[in-house]
Amino acid sequence: MTTAPTATPRPDLLRIPYDDYRALPAIANSDLSRLRDALNGRPPRPVTTSYGALGLGTAFHTALLEPDLYEPGQPGINDTLIWWMVDGVKLHPEVNQLLEIGTPEPSCIFTEPVTGTLCKLRADLIVDQPGQPYTIIDFKTTLARDHNHFVEQCSGYDYDRQAAFYADALQADRFLLVGVQKVEPFKIFVYEVPPLMRSEGRAKYLRLLRLLQPDAAVPQSVAGAVRDVRESLLGE
Repeated sequence: MTTAPTATPRPDLLRIPYDDYRALPAIANSDLSRLRDALNGRPPRPVTTSYGALGLGTAFHTALLEPDLYEPGQPGINDTLIWWMVDGVKLHPEVNQLLEIGTPEPSCIFTEPVTGTLCKLRADLIVDQPGQPYTIIDFKTTLARDHNHFVEQCSGYDYDRQAAFYADALQADRFLLVGVQKVEPFKIFVYEVPPLMRSEGRAKYLRLLRLLQPDAAVPQSVAGAVRDVRESLLGE
């Protein structure tokens, strides 16, 4: 089991626009996904900005967490579907309470202590209330049939890596994944990522961060892919 890094002061939360967050010169979990995809021979995924074409997931997150910023009528987006999904989340008593007391879309920048890499994250929702566990909540749109199916997908989609990356940085007590069905009956699946899964996710993010180190030993078969991603992320 990969142990959590030694605790340091918890990073400050920043309330900044998404595009400003993306411009911060640090490594995000999504950047690690780019490196993973390169290692697996997958083509690069487009980087979303607040002014680009909205996917359903981005539209849903905006409607749920920053409704004042939601722009109806975007190409390819069913606004009625989006608000049905939002209403379904708010009908879940536990999740709705977290929404009412949490801080939506906070960002932070931090130095990952094992590799010394400057990193950043932007959480969907953070609950930091006296007498309550420090909790990070991340919402995932899903086609999972039921709760067990959603849990089975978590490691395959590297949600475990995200949970560890975020929880380690913010010294969180809990990381909750909230699956939101994007088809009827729009069920909600709440899953608290357990310690073993977070440990497995930690091993994933540390492996990728180590590959970004200038002196990292990289297999020749993937050296070109790693070099290309390292140059694009670090400007080398």
